[in-house]
This record gives sequence, structure tokens and C-alpha cells, in this order.
Amino acid sequence: MKLYFPLVILTCLLFSGCAQYQGGVQQNGSTATGSKKVFRGKVTDRSDRTKSFSLEAVKKGSSRIIKLNFDDQTRGMDYVVKRKQVIVSYRIVAGSPLARSVKPEKTGLVAGVSEVPIEKIEKMIDHGDEFVLIDSRPKDEYIKSHLPTSISIPSCQLKNHAELLPEDKDQLLVFYCGGVACGMSRIASATAARFGYTNIKVMSDGVKGWAKAGFPTFAVDTFVLKGNFVLIDLRSAHKDTKERIPGSVSIPFATLKDRVKDISKKAPIVVYSDSIRESHAALAEFRAAGFTRVSMVQGNFQGWKKRKNPIVSGPVVTKISWKRRLGKGEVSRVAFTSAMNGKIDVVILDVRTSDEAAAGKLRRAKLIPIHELFDRREELPKDKRIYVYSATGARADMASRQLRENGYDAYFLVADVSCYDGKCMIEY
Repeated sequence: MKLYFPLVILTCLLFSGCAQYQGGVQQNGSTATGSKKVFRGKVTDRSDRTKSFSLEAVKKGSSRIIKLNFDDQTRGMDYVVKRKQVIVSYRIVAGSPLARSVKPEKTGLVAGVSEVPIEKIEKMIDHGDEFVLIDSRPKDEYIKSHLPTSISIPSCQLKNHAELLPEDKDQLLVFYCGGVACGMSRIASATAARFGYTNIKVMSDGVKGWAKAGFPTFAVDTFVLKGNFVLIDLRSAHKDTKERIPGSVSIPFATLKDRVKDISKKAPIVVYSDSIRESHAALAEFRAAGFTRVSMVQGNFQGWKKRKNPIVSGPVVTKISWKRRLGKGEVSRVAFTSAMNGKIDVVILDVRTSDEAAAGKLRRAKLIPIHELFDRREELPKDKRIYVYSATGARADMASRQLRENGYDAYFLVADVSCYDGKCMIEY
């Protein structure tokens, strides 16, 4: 019996409209194996406005520029950076190639470590296969949203603690983190290889890709009780009145579509119901509406009660009230912007990888990739405040904690930072 199922509403979008073709060499220098069409080449241009990018593809000594379209379901767009070598899986839609997924020509993985696709991990979880699925992000990220069956071992914590991994060095270990722009799973996999483990894989698409593929994520009970988010009870108001999780808002599933617009897209969302189908459909509804931080209560309401967590009763709450609060060690948007503009004297630290920074850095930023920070921290002053950023904030959080533990006055930015061709955007 399945513990969960893919969110069909989103998943069908990923695989609809596949074109028929003959195997072998395709026109424009692409190749196909079985039903997979692939371009290999160097990124020459990208336009988010037209949702297209160009590759310089080389075949048999000659090169040509190939233009591909992409959409909201295309995976791995963080890899589409000018001058980077990539591998693009595509299908033909309306006579033009539409990118389905993008991967780097070089994975950045150490010898003996390989990538594993999202769908393979979903099947392994569903079949109950024996393996250890490890979330390499900071613990605070894990408790908000993680993959089913996964355990939390932050990459910085693993560095000096081999005992956190299973004793069997031949046990299959699968690492993941936030997404393709996050390097923590690669760092953790290299650490495991150094410890002598022989069966290691990385799910590079991470939590972001997992959610995009339509699969569920779960919140830890402690976050459900104390976190700053919107908790939604999808059951009927009658059931909600009798018993519910403390702090939840009553939005029966039948009315959800009309209420989504009332919730800030910046708010983390956690849903629960008596029905697995309703909870999964609610995740799909929120994700389709542009929410990026959506999870379920593990085991739904029945699971919550089974774990003997607190419940309350009484008149239903229907008003949604949520305000963004800064977490411990987090820098505000206003303060970070002031630092970039030189209005306050602080150090801005970029802890992304060198490859990410090659596409651009924020103004006044100093680059020290997080995996080099421990050895290079003496390059930073202890008499100045330090503002740390990464692609999404997870690595920045981890880096600022490491710095504070070593006597630095460090704070991290929670925001999506994307750079292309020297220009960077910050989305709070």
C-alpha cells in the first residue's frame, strides 16, 4: 500500500505533449537514446522575459547556435549561466525544442559519487527500499519542509562527525539539499566518500525539484507547534470545532481555491486533513498559485493524534493573520540593502560556489565559498558586522552560525539571490 502518491495535477504537466521521433541522431546536432532527446553545449544567452536560452552545440568539429524555450516546469534552470557547459533534455512542442531539464556537463561530484533522479528516489521510498536519505541543509530548514523518510544531517555538522552515518560503509546514502544551486549535498557526499563509504548518490534537484515534480514534503511536529507560518485545517468546520491542531485556521478543502488569494505568498504553509488526497491536492493548489514553502503534517491529523501531540476544540478560526518575523541571526532587508549601498560599514559575504559567483555577485560582496570558510575565516574582521548571503539563505544561515561560534558578529539574509551575466536580483 502506498504511503503517498505524486501530485497528479502538477506531475501530468511535466510529461504531457511528448513528441514522437525516431531514435539515433536528431536534426540540429542533438542525439537521442530511447525516448530521450538531448543537446550538449555552452550557454551563450538567456532571456527570462521570452523564456528562452541559446546553446552553442558542437558536433563533428562544427558548431551552431540552438535556441530552446523553457517554462515553469523546466528543471535545473539555475544551471543556465552564460559560458557554462550544460546537457539539456528536451521535447519538441509546436515545432520548437522545449527544455525539460538542464544539468551541468560536469557535476562537481567526487569520484565514486553519482547523481540520482527525483523519480528514482520517489519509487525507492514508495517501495520501501533500504537506503538512508539525508537532508544536508541546516536543521531549521529541515523542520519546515523535508522529504519523506529523510533524516537531518547538516553538511557542516557532518564534516567532523562520521558517527552520524550508519556503521555499514556499503549502505546506500542519498544526499539532497535545497536545489541545483545549493552545494551542501555535494559537500556532504564528498565528506562521506572521505569517511570510506562506497555507495553514495546525490539528488541534485533537491527539495525545490522534488516539489516541482509534484511530490509531498513534510513539516516536523515542533515546527507545527511553534513555527511562524499558516497552518490550515482542510477538514469540515464541524470536525474543526470538535478537535484540531492548536493555531490552525479552518479552510475546508471545498473552499480552498477561493481562499488562496487571501494568503501572502511569502508565508510558509502547512496543511492537514483526514484525507491524504485532500492534503496532496491542497499542496498542488498552493504550488500552482506560486507558493514555494508548502508542506503537510506528517500522517495528517490522525498521525498528529497518534503521536500524542496536543489538540484543542472550540469555535473555528477563519481569519488568516501572518506577519514575517526575522529569525535568530537574520538580517533585515532594509539593513542588507543599506550595506550594499555603502550606508553602513559592514562586510557582505557571499558563500556560494565559485561557479555560481561567476554569473555575478552583489555589490561590495567578498566571495568565500562555504566549504572554504573554516580555513579562510581569518580573512574576515572580528571588529565589523558581517552580512552573509547565498542562493536562498540556507547556506548563509549555516555560514553565519559557524562564524558566530568562532567569535564573529555575523548575520544571514533570507532571500532568493539569482545572478546572470553579471547582474543579480534579490527576491525577498
